[in-house]
Amino acid sequence: MFKPLLRVLTLLVFALSSVGAVLFFLFFYFGRGLPDYQFLRDYRPSVVSRLYTSDYQLLKEFSRERRIFVTIENIPPLLIQAFLSAEDKNFYYHAGIDVTSVGRAFITNTFKGSWGGKAIGASTITQQVSKNFLVGNERSFGRKIREAIMSIRLESALSKERILELYLNQIYLGMGSYGVVAAAQTYFNKTLDQLTLAECAFLASLPKAPATYHPIKEQKRAKTRRDWVIGRLLDDKIISSEQAEEAQKESLKVVLDSQPFVSADFFSEDVRRELIQRYGENVIYTDGFSIFTTLDTSLQMAADKSLKKGLIDYDRRHGWRGPVTKIAVADSNQTGSSAQWAVDLGKVPTMAGMAEARFAVVLSIPSDTEAKIGLTDGMIHSLKLEGVQWAKAWKSDSVQGSDVKKVADVLTVGDVVFVQNKAASDQPPIFELHQIPGINGGMVVMDADTGDVLAMSGGYSFEISQFNCATQAWRQPGSAFKPFVYLAALEKGYTSETLVDDAPIEVSLGPGLGVYAPRNITHRSYGPSPLRIGIEKSYNLMTVHLAHQIGMKAVQDVAKRFGIVEDMPLQLAASLGARETTVMRLTAAYAMIVNGGKKIQPLMIKQVHDRHGQIVYLANPSYDGIFASSTLLNWQDVDKTPVVDFVDRREQIIKPGIATTMVTMLEAVVQRGTGKRLQPLMAQYNVTMGGKTGSTNECKDSWFVGFIRKPGGKIIVVGIFVGFPTPRPLGFVNGLEETGSRGALPVFETFVRESMG
Repeated sequence: MFKPLLRVLTLLVFALSSVGAVLFFLFFYFGRGLPDYQFLRDYRPSVVSRLYTSDYQLLKEFSRERRIFVTIENIPPLLIQAFLSAEDKNFYYHAGIDVTSVGRAFITNTFKGSWGGKAIGASTITQQVSKNFLVGNERSFGRKIREAIMSIRLESALSKERILELYLNQIYLGMGSYGVVAAAQTYFNKTLDQLTLAECAFLASLPKAPATYHPIKEQKRAKTRRDWVIGRLLDDKIISSEQAEEAQKESLKVVLDSQPFVSADFFSEDVRRELIQRYGENVIYTDGFSIFTTLDTSLQMAADKSLKKGLIDYDRRHGWRGPVTKIAVADSNQTGSSAQWAVDLGKVPTMAGMAEARFAVVLSIPSDTEAKIGLTDGMIHSLKLEGVQWAKAWKSDSVQGSDVKKVADVLTVGDVVFVQNKAASDQPPIFELHQIPGINGGMVVMDADTGDVLAMSGGYSFEISQFNCATQAWRQPGSAFKPFVYLAALEKGYTSETLVDDAPIEVSLGPGLGVYAPRNITHRSYGPSPLRIGIEKSYNLMTVHLAHQIGMKAVQDVAKRFGIVEDMPLQLAASLGARETTVMRLTAAYAMIVNGGKKIQPLMIKQVHDRHGQIVYLANPSYDGIFASSTLLNWQDVDKTPVVDFVDRREQIIKPGIATTMVTMLEAVVQRGTGKRLQPLMAQYNVTMGGKTGSTNECKDSWFVGFIRKPGGKIIVVGIFVGFPTPRPLGFVNGLEETGSRGALPVFETFVRESMG
């Protein structure tokens, strides 16, 4: 009677010993060389860095993995429970491996062929952390053993809360989003505390297979999976049956990352370069900085619109350059996307800089006042004569084309052109002929007192070229440099009423080099005139005489002090702006005149916070304040940090009285000189304006730098440059050269209307 029992006990001991030996061997064999997991105690995941405007609008994100780290205390309990119910309901009760789930998965997967079921997994959240951080995704038996070993080790080294925190911040949830914060923004444009029960359940449904449960491409499957998670929450008694029923009735609506970004690509790219230079690329793309910039959202929108309009207006003044290409139109009466002309039109490659413009093909020209055009969707529309009348026939830079009397003067059947709908969204379309300008330009808007760059537009389209014409283009400022020659003269004791001869002058350049003989743009000279008239009318001859009288060394010194150019040559041609500078530098120089002669540096980054809200960089070069706290836990509190001491440490680079005299002379340019077209705006908006136009030799560059002062408000300075990427004459329109008052000044005028209207 005892022998069978003894035999069974012996076999049981042997079996258990064998299993133990096998487990020991597996743990010993696969446990060798596993990575050190201790770093997870203080692990800092790769986190997205975010760029904000001065009014805290999101400007840009820099990341390799789109992730925003959040501590476990700041994750809503309902969201945590949704992940636990969906992925690992026994998380708080196992030691890294859920034996019950492993057994269930083993039986199900073994007999799935007989039962017709699907294979199921048994990985715990701890195992998923082990896989994501330490073991890898290799599909093999050995990897699963290593994953199990590492999970047991993690459970002994880290708290459950820390493991869960790592998981919820590291897990990939589709659409480029890592972690629950990024996913909530991507799918719902919400913060975690704004998520509904149904939205929490949807996020918790994603770890298994984000692509399989895509909320748009696989909406039915995604909703089924979401409702399953809601059911699990009900089974786990986390929610009531009423809550579950209401949540399951809710349709699956996502916004797919519709969070608005302010469009300021040129500004953002310059900030990115500065940040990389300061901290290194790896830090910016992984450390989760919050960068608060000087950008003003409304002024940026006004600057972009103004510069783009100015470039388009110039381009249209110089006529139509012809169609993008041509295609055959066999049957212009066909409609729909299957029409051959629509198919061929759809094959035309899209072009950078199209923006709201669309491709269209001219199908027929039934009358002098109308063309029938087809779009890529197969729809046919009308293009009226009014929509093509700007397109004067192109002849040359110096000869204006003839007016368009009929549509056929511009278009022929088969032409593929750009068109834009100028009607409101709720109105029938009104199409207008469009072309991408060949000219470019740059624009900077700056606070005169602080140097804060409030807006920057570096060209017509960042998509066409990332070259920033506001900061990277070194161009001759021409007459826009003249105020600094006059500043040098005022420092020498001249006054605004001092007479200087505006007479022809010739200067020998040396043996065999000929003579330098400048001229006024009018080809006339005006004799002795007060300095203020020289600025108002932009006299070249007076400026050269003045530079010759005071010496180019004085002019060179002023140019260096104001940061326009560091190494201006001692040549009279430089007094007329022949030495290259940038829009940013020249705008800052004018700001230093307007603020009373105080030294400033252009500033784009105000503060940088690390992922914990600690200030790691605080820029305030114009005013030094001693701050009461160096820690800001919430970025919304940036402006709430109290200043307990305040000292203006700006260097005085020119006497205030001299600066004031020059400001008065620049205001006279608008009152009586080359900027007088701005006069109506001053009365309309109750502001004071001043500035200076600029044109270079042969009008290869067009400039205007001006300022706007509201009563009791801050003074902003606006610098504008317009020119071709490879310098060439801007040409004539109706016999008039494209000077600064025609090319750049209208951009300033539009900016005033857009920013103040």
